[in-house]
Amino acid sequence: MLNIGMTELLAFGVIALLVLGPDKLPEAVRFIGKWSTKIKRTVSNIQNDLDRELRLSELREQMQSELKRIQELEAKMQAQMADLNAPIEPVTKISEQPVLKTQSSYELVNQPLSPVHLTPARQVAKQEKKYPDMKVAV
Repeated sequence: MLNIGMTELLAFGVIALLVLGPDKLPEAVRFIGKWSTKIKRTVSNIQNDLDRELRLSELREQMQSELKRIQELEAKMQAQMADLNAPIEPVTKISEQPVLKTQSSYELVNQPLSPVHLTPARQVAKQEKKYPDMKVAV
């Protein structure tokens, strides 16, 4: 902390012994010890308070950023809900229009097959007469 070596401490003790004398030196050392512990305690309390305030400010910043993120998400959700509610009106308008395409596609599906794919009944009968053991697949 103060970077005082053993020789420097010994020199300081000898000077204090010469200046204060052997009678007042123990009282002076106790007084300095009490004050140094009070100063250390005060400095420690100040450091703890600063650390606590720093942690609180970090937590406040995190809380503010989370609140901002939540508000942004809420705004996005409201915009999406508005988008989801908007197409409901045009769907009702579309359902009132006549359905022409589905009717024409229904007619196309129900047309008879072309004659190329149909085997005439006369040909099937002739083949059955020629080969009575064999059945012709239609």
